[in-house]
Amino acid sequence: MQWKSYISLLCIANTIAWYAAFQAGIERSPALYFFDVGQGDSELLQFGPVQILIDGGPPNGKVLEGLERAMAPGDRVIDIAILTHPHLDHFGGLIDIMKRYEIRTFMDGGSKGTAPAYRDLPEADMAVGEGDTIRWGDWTLSILAPDKNEKGDDDPNKASVVMLLTGPGMSALYMGDGHGENEARLRRDYALRADVLKIGHHGSRFSSTESFLKEVKPKIAVIEVGKNSYGHPAPAVRDRLEKLGAKIYATHERGTIKVTPQAGKLKIYVEK
Repeated sequence: MQWKSYISLLCIANTIAWYAAFQAGIERSPALYFFDVGQGDSELLQFGPVQILIDGGPPNGKVLEGLERAMAPGDRVIDIAILTHPHLDHFGGLIDIMKRYEIRTFMDGGSKGTAPAYRDLPEADMAVGEGDTIRWGDWTLSILAPDKNEKGDDDPNKASVVMLLTGPGMSALYMGDGHGENEARLRRDYALRADVLKIGHHGSRFSSTESFLKEVKPKIAVIEVGKNSYGHPAPAVRDRLEKLGAKIYATHERGTIKVTPQAGKLKIYVEK
């Protein structure tokens, strides 16, 4: 694994700390992208020259289109790619991404997939879990799950990597495909308040419980979803979010969603 000069990796106990000597571009507003990839998940975090990809969506090519629009022309470097769990609608697109982009570090939660296409995915450089953190500049991506018990769950959804991003002017909680059981554990162990919530499991009725949403109190709720036979997003989930006053952005309705902090407010852009 080759490391570029402006990023070094320091592992101390359970902390993964990234120190970036940002040069040009550090003053640009950070941006969170939630790609419209159909029935699946893929998100990009941009902070100056640092780019972190969470999941790659299904193998339909849509994530490549999203990356082309979000990243600078000719840019073919993603510093970190994180797979939340090994279901095809989350890892399928990563296979194509890795053929076109340089992934400096590939992380997952340690779960192994059973779909035939999973064999085409390279082995992760490292497995992350509760207590790990990724830091760059004033921003921190804290890994809240899986904990030691969730790592061994037979249901990969319940072993999803869950992350809380915190930094100047914005916080965001990425739930992967976590279920209500995961939410109950997180409510018990953490203060979960976040401005932006990437809704768990595409708005499934088995996630986004009322008690969890009241704890997080999101201003913006993003549901990454496409045409499906599962009933995603569940009407009950929308109702709970509306009662809390959260602004709901679903990719099947609005397309790719971009969130960025500007002048003390969160600006939202959509691209269908």
